[in-house]
Amino acid sequence: MRQHLFKFNESDAYSEAEQRFIKTCGFDLQKSKHQRMMKMGEKVREDGIDGIEIRAMLSFCDATALKEDRIEVNGEVLTFPYLAQIPREAVVGIYFYGLTVGECYFSSEENIMDFLYADIWGTNYVDSSMSLLHEKVETDMKETFGDEKVYLSCEFGPGYFGMPVSESKAIMKIIDGEQIGIRVKESGLIIPQKSCMGFFFVYNQPGIEAEVECMKCRGNSRGCEFCRLRQQREEN
Repeated sequence: MRQHLFKFNESDAYSEAEQRFIKTCGFDLQKSKHQRMMKMGEKVREDGIDGIEIRAMLSFCDATALKEDRIEVNGEVLTFPYLAQIPREAVVGIYFYGLTVGECYFSSEENIMDFLYADIWGTNYVDSSMSLLHEKVETDMKETFGDEKVYLSCEFGPGYFGMPVSESKAIMKIIDGEQIGIRVKESGLIIPQKSCMGFFFVYNQPGIEAEVECMKCRGNSRGCEFCRLRQQREEN
């Protein structure tokens, strides 16, 4: 198994994180009220920017790790029922990853809006940092597979696509997450809070898409944002 440790500058992640922050907050920066709220949000970020330390671990293994309904790497076993829906012959490799933006305590929790903005910033820095990691994966794929046509899957991991949250403990060991300051509680909760882990498959054929189970939900469309998302897809 091959491993890489990456460190990213906050400035590299900031532009996308800012755009995600604006979108998450629903700001229309043409409006003076939203401009004032954005300044408040920027102040929260500036107060805590020194706490941002973006690090990631990436581990690659070949497709021999795939079993019937699980993945086995270096003695670690991950339960993954969704694997049955993926053509086994199409998988030629797996990238496991762990990423954290550090102990990014942006502001005092005494102010509820500051706390909210701080949480949004932290989440969006994780998402924008994942974009940076995705670029590293694409580069490594080219070096690993050369001229062979390969395709990267969406992100899989604990808590979605049927994988128990507790499986983060196994991924932690596979990627050696301690190298980037990640630890996992017995429940599977990742510390620091603004961290994530999971894996990508490398396919030898295009068009293999995973649909999250909630997209098939037939619940009350007014009760869940994801139901509205499903309806929009069906209408389109």
